[in-house]
Amino acid sequence: GDRFISAPGWLGMIVHDGGGLMRTVCLLAVGLVWLAWLTAEAQETAADSMTRDRAAYTGTWRVVTIEADGTEQDSRDRGIVVVNHEDGTWTVTVDGREVGSGTSRMDPDATPPEIDLIVTAGDGAGSTLLGIYELEGDRRRLCFRGADGWRPRQFATTQGSKAVLVTFERE
Repeated sequence: GDRFISAPGWLGMIVHDGGGLMRTVCLLAVGLVWLAWLTAEAQETAADSMTRDRAAYTGTWRVVTIEADGTEQDSRDRGIVVVNHEDGTWTVTVDGREVGSGTSRMDPDATPPEIDLIVTAGDGAGSTLLGIYELEGDRRRLCFRGADGWRPRQFATTQGSKAVLVTFERE
């Protein structure tokens, strides 16, 4: 009959006499293979989106607008340029003079996509800026906040937020 075998938890509920054990083991094996395949697909998709976004992010970008704490900042006259390298490193120059550099970690599968900017030289060296990013052709936006424990969830700043929204154009 359908007598349950004494076993811990869910295992005891799926194992039956009368040939059901083999069927259950086979179904379990197929399920595990399917789960492994889905996991591999998810990892491959994550790697693909990381490669895609890292390639799109790589290059020389001129700052066209900066909004900080809800206020538009004058940025066009300052010649702020960021060079992003394929390995995740970056440098910032103002009027041709390097003022900072660091590395980045991206999570393109987050909503919105997330980026951590690790400052290794210049003002803020040793800190991590938590941000979000958006890529659209030759324009990108980056909204970030210092390393005080929270990441912006939208591309906007408000007075008192201490968030910074930067729009770049590819050179």
